[in-house]
Amino acid sequence: MKAIVVDDELHCREVLRIMLEMHCPTVHLLAECEDGPQALAAIEKLKPDIVFMDIEMPGMNAFETLQQVQDLNFQIVFTTAYDKYAIKAIKFSALDYLLKPIDADELMAAVHKATQEMAPVQQAQLEQLRQSMLNPQSEFKLMIAGMDGPRFIPTSEILFAEAQNNYTRFHLKNNKKMLASKTLLEFENLLGEHGFMRVHKSYLINVKYADRYLSIKGTVLMEDGIEVDVSRRKKDALLDALYKK
Repeated sequence: MKAIVVDDELHCREVLRIMLEMHCPTVHLLAECEDGPQALAAIEKLKPDIVFMDIEMPGMNAFETLQQVQDLNFQIVFTTAYDKYAIKAIKFSALDYLLKPIDADELMAAVHKATQEMAPVQQAQLEQLRQSMLNPQSEFKLMIAGMDGPRFIPTSEILFAEAQNNYTRFHLKNNKKMLASKTLLEFENLLGEHGFMRVHKSYLINVKYADRYLSIKGTVLMEDGIEVDVSRRKKDALLDALYKK
């Protein structure tokens, strides 16, 4: 894979270069850029497969830089210092990141993921992430890739999610449904801190839309009238969550 590293700190660029050489021999580093204009020139000339880019840079940050790229035909891995909100926003936008100081295993995982990704990053994802970063009090929107491109669904519109092999079907308000090409476990890890609970191996529910537990059937009645199976080992946790609503 042809790669470019973009970071205004020389030390960070050097560390990432050394780590790529040591742990990712399939990655060929073409250029190291210290700011947005250099990155734009390198992307245009070298046509990379993957770009490692620091989010906050003087002059032009990552979003301002990427907005000027005509063809986002490459994978993007953001590099960032610890910021819990920023990391959540990146995950909700279905983008990848590396936390500074960069861990070797996480770097190798990011490179492996980039080689498996079929669709490149889209400007809509970057714009959604930029808006989330600018408005920390705003509701997170979950990126779901559909046949007609990415859609961003507020978590408040999700009633529950259902596992379908390696896919996940989202049941939304107003009887809408969407199919996502990720496993339920991946969405559980993402939504667990936002009022969602895994009540069964096949179901992840938005607790605020759970009406009541039906003990005879072993199901939870959702706001839209659909009953969702609840495993016996999840019953007590669900009852506690319903009590605290």
